[in-house]
Amino acid sequence: MKRFASLVALVSLVACNGLLGLDEAHLDPTIGSSSGGSSAEAGAAAGGEPGAAPGTPCERYCEAITEACTGDNAQYTDLEACLLACPDFPEGTADDDEGNTLGCRLNYALKAPSEPITYCTWAGPGGDGACGSNCEGFCSLMAATCTADSTRESTDYFQSTEECLSTCAEVPQRGPYSATNEATTGGADIFECRLYHVTAAIYADDAGVHCPHAMGLRLCVDP
Repeated sequence: MKRFASLVALVSLVACNGLLGLDEAHLDPTIGSSSGGSSAEAGAAAGGEPGAAPGTPCERYCEAITEACTGDNAQYTDLEACLLACPDFPEGTADDDEGNTLGCRLNYALKAPSEPITYCTWAGPGGDGACGSNCEGFCSLMAATCTADSTRESTDYFQSTEECLSTCAEVPQRGPYSATNEATTGGADIFECRLYHVTAAIYADDAGVHCPHAMGLRLCVDP
């Protein structure tokens, strides 16, 4: 009888604890864990990867590439120029290590501090054969920037992506691309000049001036 009474008392105690939320601490192994672990778990629960850096993909990409790729390795004139161009790249996925996508560019931008000479151009607007061909990157920017609505003449933009890719394939590529290279910015008849000027059209919000340069009609063409 005493054993029965003790059992009833124990069951009642457990039930009360459950109702009041008084479970014993040692049943929850996460109590007392560091705030870093909690943040990582929160990131995963929110749909991101554990420990993922905050910010949009474009913010992460542009911060990474402008910090790691400087001087002769610079791919954009500054952070703002990158942020304005970034939405024109196909998004892709976080797992991309090839193809003309933002996901691919972000991956190599994060690796750029270890080997900027290689990874900066892969992460840059062209893609340099890793994140798509240079012409694919160029034509993505051209299609979004140099259009019938943004330019003055019908010759200042490509009528189709196919036309852009075909024309681009005929333009000499001197490489590696650098947004600070004098040959790139000075008007030489090379692909790098055209890539620079389509990004300038985005940054300066002046397609009327820079799209003809990117087309090789004025500047970026033999005299």
